[in-house]
Amino acid sequence: MNTLKSIGGFILGIIIFIGIILAGIFIFTLGIKAAVVVEPYIEMSAGVLLVLNVITLLIAAIPAARGVTGVILFISSYVYGLATWLYGLLVTLSLWGVIALIIGLLMGGVGVVPIGMLAALFHGQWYILFSLLGLVILTYGTRILATVLMASYEQRHEEDEVIKIEPEVEDRSWKDLE
Repeated sequence: MNTLKSIGGFILGIIIFIGIILAGIFIFTLGIKAAVVVEPYIEMSAGVLLVLNVITLLIAAIPAARGVTGVILFISSYVYGLATWLYGLLVTLSLWGVIALIIGLLMGGVGVVPIGMLAALFHGQWYILFSLLGLVILTYGTRILATVLMASYEQRHEEDEVIKIEPEVEDRSWKDLE
């Protein structure tokens, strides 16, 4: 009887293992199809945000508006990052296939962008390579600029909000305290 239970447990384990693999493949292919559908809309959003960010940077010349401008740029950098990642994912998949895509995803998910750059380089797709490189620079450049603007805003407001506790008169004696 124990032998039958062992065989049944072994078969059940194999079925569960195959089920997990099939579920992973299903989620993977569904994710790629979703990326193909969503990517043009993310690219369009990134383009609109780029125009809005240029206008917002003009407003950042006003010191009081730097905090809001920094927040807008910081949020925009995440949209640029998503557009970069999706573009890298699709480039990696189309030029080097599923194995390279899985390797890129196993590198913490962000490996699809450098692998996409390498694939574009080795295939001589210079436009794709420079597009990915430009998107990476746009993502991190926007994030750095946003951080600088928010720090400038905070520094300016910290100086304005200093409350002086000590009186300005420095010639005090014990008699003043009585």
